[in-house]
This record gives sequence, C-alpha cells and structure tokens, in this order.
Amino acid sequence: MHPILFSVGGFSVHSYGFVMAVAICVGVLYAMHIGKKRGLDPYDISYVGLWTVIIGLLGARFAYVAQHIDNYLQDPLLIMNFRRGGIAIQGALLFGFTATALSCKHYGIKMLNGMDVYMSPVLLGMAIGRIGCVMQGCCYGSPCSASLPWAITYPEALHIACVPRHPSQIYEALLDIALIFLVNWVFRRASFYGQAFWTGIAGYGVVRFITEFFRECDSAPVLVLTLAQWAAVLFIVLGVLGAMGKLGTPDKIAANESVK
Repeated sequence: MHPILFSVGGFSVHSYGFVMAVAICVGVLYAMHIGKKRGLDPYDISYVGLWTVIIGLLGARFAYVAQHIDNYLQDPLLIMNFRRGGIAIQGALLFGFTATALSCKHYGIKMLNGMDVYMSPVLLGMAIGRIGCVMQGCCYGSPCSASLPWAITYPEALHIACVPRHPSQIYEALLDIALIFLVNWVFRRASFYGQAFWTGIAGYGVVRFITEFFRECDSAPVLVLTLAQWAAVLFIVLGVLGAMGKLGTPDKIAANESVK
C-alpha cells in the first residue's frame, strides 16, 4: 500500500491518480493503433477517446458515490477528489461507452465500429488501473489463509484490517488481460460490427462475477449475490445476445470493407 507516490512542495501526487493517467494514455494510444485496422482516422479515435474518458470517469465516480452516499454527505467536496480513488467500473462502462457511441456519431464513425475498437483498450486501461487499486488500498480482497503464497497484507489502516487477503485487484487485472486476447480474436474475425464489443461486455461480466467471490463486500448480498454480481449477470446476458447478433439487425462487415 503506497497511496502517495511522491510530493512536490505541498502538493502530493497520489499513486491511484498517476496510474489512472497512465492507463488512459496507454488505452487511447492502443485504440488509435487498433482503429487503423478498421480504416479509421487515428485523430478521430483520439477525440472519441477524450470524451469516453471524461464521461466515463464522471460516470464511474457518480456510481461509486451513489453506493457510498453516506460517506460523502459528511464532506461533499470529496466527491470530485479522484486522486484518492473511489470509482465503480460498471458506471465507467455504462457512461463511457455511451460517450463513445455519441462521439462516434459526431465524427462520422459507425457507432458499433468505434465501440469494437475501444473494447480492448478499455479492458487494458482497467487492468492497469487495478495496479492503482493495490497501491491505494481500495477494492481489496477478502481475508484468506496466511499460507496462500500470493496473499497481500496491508499495513495498519483505519478501514483495512491487517490480515492476509486475496489480491482481488490482481485477479481481475489478469483476467482482463486474458479477455483482451479473446476480444482481439473476435475483432479480427467478426462478421458484424459490435461483435467484439458485445464479447467484451459478456466477458467482463464473467470476470467481475468471479472476482466478486474474492473481494471484501461492504454491502449486504441481495438474494445470495452482491449487487456487482447481479450487474455482471446483466452484462453476460446482454453481451451474449449481442455477440450472437440477437440485439437488433447486425450490420455486416464486408470482407474488403475498410470504411468508417
């Protein structure tokens, strides 16, 4: 746990914020590279990425604050303090990809084409971002046996008991990276726009459903599952239907097609 990366004068650079900045830069550059494979202008992709990041972060923060509203009512100014962490991935995906869709329309890019392009970069950014979670001490895992070789024991902190824990953030990061390979495989072989995107949505639903079993839950389960797992189930259902072309009429990709 290393929440403060370094300080300059009276200004502290938080590890979480720094890692998120790195994740955003890497994700957008990766999207610009992937976009070329679908004949898209890298600059258009970068502008789409800008709005995806801004709206995605706001949505992620909004979702997190909504889940912990009592904490923020005591000090509302903390709501916009991103440097200390506190975002909900589901909010980032929902708001972020909504921004992607609207931005694609503005720049003349087929909506699902743009969302295909950004699926893997978003997953990569999320995987990198989990490193920030470890350093910040958030999204931590549930207690585990001290004999687990890769268990993490955080130092004494107000909100974390000093006991061995599952590195749930690392579990998710590794599964996100594995999912990137699957999404890229589908991206290269997709028969219609959106197939890679929906594969990523379903895949992330599986990832989050699994990793929730290793995370410390700060809210009561609803019918056995956590709220995040119920959201994951929704992601899986929608993702599978979308990847099968059952959500609307699929927009076919011609064998020689390389257009916006």
